[in-house]
Amino acid sequence: MKKLIYALVIIFLVIIVIGVSCAFYNIRDRHSGYNLDVELPQKDALPGQFQIGVAKCTITPVIEDTWVDADSNARYETKKGDYYIDKNGNGKFDAYWLAGFQQNRPATGIHDDIWARAVVFDDGNSCVALVVLDAIGIFHDDVITIREKIARKELAVDHVIICATHVHEVPDLMGLWGPAFYKSGVINEYLELVHKQTIEAVELALANRKPAYIKVARIDSTAHDIVSDTRPPYVLDDAIHLMQFCDAQSDSVFGIFLNWGNHPETLSDKNLEVTADFCHYWLDGIERGIFYDDQLKRKGIGGTAIFANGAIGGLMTTLRCTVYDPWLDRKFKRASFEKARAQGYRLADLVLQHIENGAWDIVQNPELRMRAKAIKLEVQNNMFKLGGALGIFNRGFVGWGAMRSEVNVLSLGDIWLLTIPGEINPEIVNGGIEAPEGADYPGNPIEVPPLRMMMRGKYNFVLGLANDEVGYIMPKTHWDTDSPFTYGAKKAFYGEINSLGPDTGPAIHREVKALMEGF
Repeated sequence: MKKLIYALVIIFLVIIVIGVSCAFYNIRDRHSGYNLDVELPQKDALPGQFQIGVAKCTITPVIEDTWVDADSNARYETKKGDYYIDKNGNGKFDAYWLAGFQQNRPATGIHDDIWARAVVFDDGNSCVALVVLDAIGIFHDDVITIREKIARKELAVDHVIICATHVHEVPDLMGLWGPAFYKSGVINEYLELVHKQTIEAVELALANRKPAYIKVARIDSTAHDIVSDTRPPYVLDDAIHLMQFCDAQSDSVFGIFLNWGNHPETLSDKNLEVTADFCHYWLDGIERGIFYDDQLKRKGIGGTAIFANGAIGGLMTTLRCTVYDPWLDRKFKRASFEKARAQGYRLADLVLQHIENGAWDIVQNPELRMRAKAIKLEVQNNMFKLGGALGIFNRGFVGWGAMRSEVNVLSLGDIWLLTIPGEINPEIVNGGIEAPEGADYPGNPIEVPPLRMMMRGKYNFVLGLANDEVGYIMPKTHWDTDSPFTYGAKKAFYGEINSLGPDTGPAIHREVKALMEGF
């Protein structure tokens, strides 16, 4: 009997050792020793002819012809019905898991292509590439890996910034949205495709460089039936900051860059088709034009349109909005492609109207200046630690309790671009932080002054979900998990559950402030 007990104890200890070893392996630093502290220009040389290049490469997964017979062993049942997807032809259920909302959302088809859209800025002295992916988010480890692959190809680029639109109907790149809580949703082959196409987009944008100048403008606000704030205090990031890229020889427009804050989740969790959500209609409306039943309602400008999301924490969404479609004279409240189309085309119409009639400033031959710095963020969320230990999140930790991330600031004359590695509340970016009664951390606001106030450009773009996705970044005085809840709420607000912790907002603000002061 004693021998049996000893044997069971030894087996138990072995299991514990294996489990702990696996956990530490899963949270290992994928890029040990990596440090980022870049300042451009790197040399004291006068810039030459300013050039811009744009490109886009599809990152659409291939899932057509993947349905198998109902009597196949590949049968899979979800809350929304039975699916029979066999994308690898192996007689098993193989799905791309859609990111956003809850787990267990297998993609059943493709509604529209999703993209890696790139722009390259080159002043003859320094060159920076900026890529925006139709993705829920991309971890910093993947950004570093892509940069390393670009470096091995010896591409003529000094720094690469990679953002995500945060769309909720595309394949999972982070792991959180697999078939179950404890299973990653990342398909490694698809992640490799995204890496490959991101690099291809940078290569093509570099090849497409031409002498250019920028027209820059700001549309001060958008209608509140196409974006709303779901948590008090109600502060939006609803101004559209936009740049037109113009050929210096012909004055023709070959690209446009847009920055605005809203969750691309208008189709809600009921949609299981891959789509870029309202972003598809917005960018397609600008590029090709606004179409209904193949009838052109408004002509586009051509070229390549790129959208980088802004301050969307809080959260900014259209789920609760009733969107008006002026071309159909109809209102759409329920989630549908018609609602996403109305929203996207309304945004496209705003931009096209401003191109025709609005005021623009011209930026010619600007000197490119940039600072990029790695930062360390404390992980206070135990569920995130567990996700790392179980291998659901395929990203490294810097020790058990911290993650490596980064912030960047890029200036092109009067144009400044700031990158934020997650979903930041507009209050931190634009102002309006409060210290509401009932918050878990009472006191004076910490994240002041607002980030845009610290930026010194005439036009200040703030790019969220850039070079990482660390979740919600909120003011510490808004943090509220314990009763009584702020603003008279009967239950806790959404947001804290998907945040690294209450100190993330102050840490990001502190790091950006230091970056600005040293710029």
